[in-house]
Amino acid sequence: MKNKKALFTTKWIAYTAMLTALVVATTAIPPAPTPAGNVYWCDGAIFLAAYLLDPFAAFIVGGLGTFLYDLCLGNAAMMFISLVIHGLQCALTSALLHYAFARLPKKFEPVWAGLASIAGAAIVILGYFLTYWLITGKGYEYAVMRIPGNIIQEVTGISIAVIICYATTFKKQLMKNNLLPDFKNEVLVKEKPCEENS
Repeated sequence: MKNKKALFTTKWIAYTAMLTALVVATTAIPPAPTPAGNVYWCDGAIFLAAYLLDPFAAFIVGGLGTFLYDLCLGNAAMMFISLVIHGLQCALTSALLHYAFARLPKKFEPVWAGLASIAGAAIVILGYFLTYWLITGKGYEYAVMRIPGNIIQEVTGISIAVIICYATTFKKQLMKNNLLPDFKNEVLVKEKPCEENS
């Protein structure tokens, strides 16, 4: 009999850490003002991570990245909400793209990425609507007023991520040079002999 212990590779850890830091950095960029409210840039980094990484790493990037930003701002009321909403946003997008849509034609991957992102965006829009309505006490009307701004933010984030990942050769170059984590093989299995009972 052998015991198996799962270990993440250095590449997996490095990409997860770098993209988490990118989410924190893009969240700190001053938002773009619109008639519907301020639009933040972090969703572009979140969706980009979803296109490149497995769902578990994606959850860490989206959730922990926004959690750390709220922590740095001292926004304790939103830290765990951001962790859940943006973690699920990134993980669902990754899961749909890399698993549910995995057998679809690869040449249409930008389309599948966009469709997967719509599902992730829906989590953000619904999640913050429920947060403002039921948790923060700002009321139903305020929650409704925030929906257009969140829609604009998600569309902007999806557009940025799709352009970076697919309109350029960014992802192709990573894959060509073996720099992109192959998430199906990035969890190594280390086998240890187990002493048999006498």
